[in-house]
Amino acid sequence: MNDDQPQINQAWLRWMRDFRMAAAKLADVDSFDAPEGEEPELLFVKFALFARALTLFDTALLLAEHDKVLDMRSTCRKVVECAIHMDAARRKPDYLQALKDDEAKSKWSRAKAFKDMQTDLDAGSRKLLQEFLNDKKGAQLKPSDLSKDSQFPRMAHMYREISADTAHVTYSSLLRHRSFLADGTALFSLDPLLEEDELQETLNILGLAVLLCVFSLVRMIPTMVGDEAFYDLHARYKVLAAGGQAQLGETA
Repeated sequence: MNDDQPQINQAWLRWMRDFRMAAAKLADVDSFDAPEGEEPELLFVKFALFARALTLFDTALLLAEHDKVLDMRSTCRKVVECAIHMDAARRKPDYLQALKDDEAKSKWSRAKAFKDMQTDLDAGSRKLLQEFLNDKKGAQLKPSDLSKDSQFPRMAHMYREISADTAHVTYSSLLRHRSFLADGTALFSLDPLLEEDELQETLNILGLAVLLCVFSLVRMIPTMVGDEAFYDLHARYKVLAAGGQAQLGETA
């Protein structure tokens, strides 16, 4: 680890560990009364989103404990994406269909790419593939679209900011590997650093995202009221987030 790397303070690490324990307890139920009129498939998708968010949060916590803060920032993006979807699943009556349309669009695009690179398919396979491609349907689902009318508009903004910074190969992300000494000498780093405000921003948005996931779950399934641990976690989060240089503008 580089000595210049900003450190995640122990209060944030304790918060992350305590949140993971409380969230696992919340989701560990043998049975529950489903909301009246709730579509079973949509209910399954909501739980799956929550499970995915917790799995990714586990990864973020592990990276944080090993001071891999840039990797944690990249993983944070995926947690934010789950939070955006959970919020949309609670608010938007057409969410499930939009999710399926996105899946159809993705499958069509992959089939098109497969056709473009294949030259040795037999006639029958080519016919089946072309028939599938002739039935073009679906539409791409973007986090920015899901976030319309959300109480947490900055979630989509931060998703894009972190994506451009760590999740994709961009010129800005590559520049992270270069730094300069006072005399102008250029240095190359295999493990680039985060700035202090970037680290705080990442922790703030990560905490907001997982709290939003819990909020969405309990709002969707009122019988899952959780316990007092989340009141404490919410209060602690607000204190930790307020201490950072980057303010999110929203609170969970």
